[in-house]
Amino acid sequence: MRTNILSASLLAVFFALAARPASARTLHVVATIPELGDIAERVGGDHVSVDTLARGTEDIHQVVMRPSLVPKLNRADAVVYLGLTVEHSFLPGLLNVANNPNLRTDVVKECVGAGCIDCSEGLAVLEKPSSLSRSEGEIHPFGNPHYNVDPADGVLIAKNIEAGLVRIDPDHAADYEKNLKAYLAELNAKLAEWRKWVAPLKGMKAVSYHQDVVYLGRFTGIDFIGTIELKPGVAPTPTHLEQLVQLMKQEHVPLIVREQQYDPKMPEWLAENTGAKVAVIGTMSKALPDTDTFIKMSEHNLKAILAAVGKAP
Repeated sequence: MRTNILSASLLAVFFALAARPASARTLHVVATIPELGDIAERVGGDHVSVDTLARGTEDIHQVVMRPSLVPKLNRADAVVYLGLTVEHSFLPGLLNVANNPNLRTDVVKECVGAGCIDCSEGLAVLEKPSSLSRSEGEIHPFGNPHYNVDPADGVLIAKNIEAGLVRIDPDHAADYEKNLKAYLAELNAKLAEWRKWVAPLKGMKAVSYHQDVVYLGRFTGIDFIGTIELKPGVAPTPTHLEQLVQLMKQEHVPLIVREQQYDPKMPEWLAENTGAKVAVIGTMSKALPDTDTFIKMSEHNLKAILAAVGKAP
């Protein structure tokens, strides 16, 4: 008798699940980097579960293609990515192995298919190269892809994610729109506050380790006039460093921005020889303590820069 009752209960559960509309299921979303995952969770709400490929402490140009990432992509309904080829060292290879018909890759784009959500759509791209020669270092053919370090570009990212989720799951469009409005209300309030913070930075000159802060410069008004790297992805030579020291002294550069993933020794040496101060920033969320969201990462980076030059908010 007890067995019959249990069987009947299981059948009831089975038919209840089978009767659920397809739109009621949770979408499996994979984000390439943590802050995209954060925003996808905020916009997707209860309708999505989100996995992330890169760890925040990694260099996005050298993300390890761990075998554990393949099943995530194989069952994913969507991939949220920065685009502009910044994930080209790991995302296409993982997609090829994952063999998901909705998420493919080709020689031009990291992700091609119904489930691809490119967060760079509509971006005002900076630093589009005039030459694609390998002699210029690690360049991106469609322009600088590091727009995620510009706090204001969080608006574009969130809107592109919402548009992608609506395209994939139109039955919940109203929910995605509601979640987007709530997120943008929070982000825009922060942007208004941050713009007041960075007003004293306008026109200040600085150098960075890698050529990945041009969008941050656009937001803060900082003029990044050089990099510690000789060229993108190319280690500095003694001659280059000597020239950089002379340039910084000549231009009275007070700030060196070191991205968390790079060795601190060279920026510290440069600071000792020029009197400039070093600010450590994250180029992905979770790179540094208490930076697990896009908003927290953005605020940390701005505070680090302002503190370094004695203008803490």
